[in-house]
Amino acid sequence: MVHDWYTVEIDRQPHAKPRYAERLQHVMILVMLILLMVAIFLPLWQRGINRSLEVEYLTLLENRQALEEEQQVLRASISSLSMPESLADGAWREGIVFQPIKAVAVLPIPRSSR
Repeated sequence: MVHDWYTVEIDRQPHAKPRYAERLQHVMILVMLILLMVAIFLPLWQRGINRSLEVEYLTLLENRQALEEEQQVLRASISSLSMPESLADGAWREGIVFQPIKAVAVLPIPRSSR
């Protein structure tokens, strides 16, 4: 008994899949592979971006601190140059002679409450 009585010859012949079904399978496989790669590399990319932002932030903080220190040094030098001792020292080096001012009349000036 070569063939069973309940099968037909058409059932035993290999049937080809439609062409669009094969293409659809290939497209679906490619889409799944692309999504898998995105799911793997997206967190790595985000971590790299966050690290570069952290490094830039720390660099900016260091630059800010250096600028603040430089500002304090400049303020200190300005205040030391505006002191009367430094003015007198500079005038002595330049040969400027101070003349005393004689007061003719002294008027009291009331302080304002502001």
